[in-house]
Amino acid sequence: MTPETYMRRYHTGCREEELLTAEELFPACPLTTTEVEAAGCSCLKAAPEPAPTCCCKASMVEALRLLCNAELATLVDFDSFFFLTSTLAVGGSLTVPAAGADNISGLEASFQRFSPCNCDLIDVGGSAYFTTPGATTLALEEVEQLSLRSVKALAFGLTLPTEPEETEATVYRRALRHLRRAIQANGGTVSGCGSCGAHCDYDNCCCDEGLLAELATRNLSRLATLGVGPLILRNVTVLGSVGSALILADETLRRIYFVCVSQVEALG
Repeated sequence: MTPETYMRRYHTGCREEELLTAEELFPACPLTTTEVEAAGCSCLKAAPEPAPTCCCKASMVEALRLLCNAELATLVDFDSFFFLTSTLAVGGSLTVPAAGADNISGLEASFQRFSPCNCDLIDVGGSAYFTTPGATTLALEEVEQLSLRSVKALAFGLTLPTEPEETEATVYRRALRHLRRAIQANGGTVSGCGSCGAHCDYDNCCCDEGLLAELATRNLSRLATLGVGPLILRNVTVLGSVGSALILADETLRRIYFVCVSQVEALG
């Protein structure tokens, strides 16, 4: 067995006949799973696990697939991400809430792809901090994968202007326009991204409808202030939702947020 084959086998968890080339495992869009599915990886055929009591993992999968939109993908900085779980803040520490749209110190994680043969995980890169606001002690120096079930919220930034006539403001407005269109067009699987397979076809959460309706209709400005555990978002724009994943944005910081609605604890 060559070193390359060894790494490919034990990194992806696939059998020899199911292995893909490096080019196939690292497509241009970090979310594409079509090539992996085409290989017939047996781990995509596992029996569905019992639905959890309250889980928005399937909605997070669909929300992340929005980033495969051809126009939107060119505007997203996949090296400027932040992920929040119950105990970890990956990509930046959380500050004591003050002025500003959020209390995230920085977006320093990368979002690479859904893990091959296993859509329960996403491949990321970045350091993890404990979620106590103001704490800067590293919990894990390097995080390589995250469980999608554990992700309560995420944030990401946008690319810098590439055309002379563009500004950061125009890039932000373009991103919001494409994101709104992608949300409206989303009916399950976004074209070009493929379906994920095992363990991603449920969203058994009975506690979201009222909160989604409240956030969508509480005012004409479409602004919301909310708390997701230690993460505070202030006066962010409500763009819409994909299942139980709420999608918000802030123009000043030029950040987009995906939030699991069942994890929203307070509204301001």
